Amino acid sequence: MKRVDHSFPLPVFTINKNFIIQSYSKEAEDHFVLTENFMDLFDEGSLSKLKKWINPEVKKVTLEVQLKPYGNASNPVTCDLHVKWNNDLHAEVLLILKDDQMERVTTMMNQLRARLNDTNFQLLEEKEKLEEALELNNRLSAPFITLTPDTALIPLFGDLSLDKMDVIEEPLLHRVNQGGMERVLLDFTGVGDIPKDGAQALKSLTASLFYMGAAVVITGVRPEQVPKLQQIRFPVDVSYLHSLQQAVSRYCLHYDPSSS
Repeated sequence: MKRVDHSFPLPVFTINKNFIIQSYSKEAEDHFVLTENFMDLFDEGSLSKLKKWINPEVKKVTLEVQLKPYGNASNPVTCDLHVKWNNDLHAEVLLILKDDQMERVTTMMNQLRARLNDTNFQLLEEKEKLEEALELNNRLSAPFITLTPDTALIPLFGDLSLDKMDVIEEPLLHRVNQGGMERVLLDFTGVGDIPKDGAQALKSLTASLFYMGAAVVITGVRPEQVPKLQQIRFPVDVSYLHSLQQAVSRYCLHYDPSSS
């Protein structure tokens, strides 16, 4: 087996029908102690479920399974497993660890809160800087708005810098996965410049969303932004609509709850 570069910022594996790992991403290598057999990663209680559903006859499936404890974990770790067979021999598998990001953020905030309890003047200055940084982070983060049970809106604002895309990518993927969204509207009405590194991050984001089963619709693109979006060469089909109003009319105003 070998390590390969993937556009997804998550653990990704390529396996064969005998569950032998053919390749894996850097994130997979960073998270796990890898062996030849993909099944070695999972808790015994999840093995029968995995063997039942991971086969070429089920072309695409999402499973909630338990990983063996790893790193600092003492108990099995819950994850969502997204499997897509490219052919009858090989499948690509994407792992999303549940609440992993929230645990990291909570730990960091608890550590900072403990430090800021000290009334030392220097720490008060640090507290002010932290509050300013958090405020800036909130401004840069794109809001996640649920329009219908299967459609979400992400209005983007300002320049699509690499830093901004890094801030929004993981929480966005988590919310889409958590809500089981089938469609994500990326509204460019408030977008300014699209630098090259930010465009590549946008390409990675759309590929991850598609792999998770969500269609991507881009709205509100201005004429001067079209050439930059064309240069991105998205690895998957991305739909375009002239305005957010068109998208809402098409996907939300005529939404039938009984069809979901």
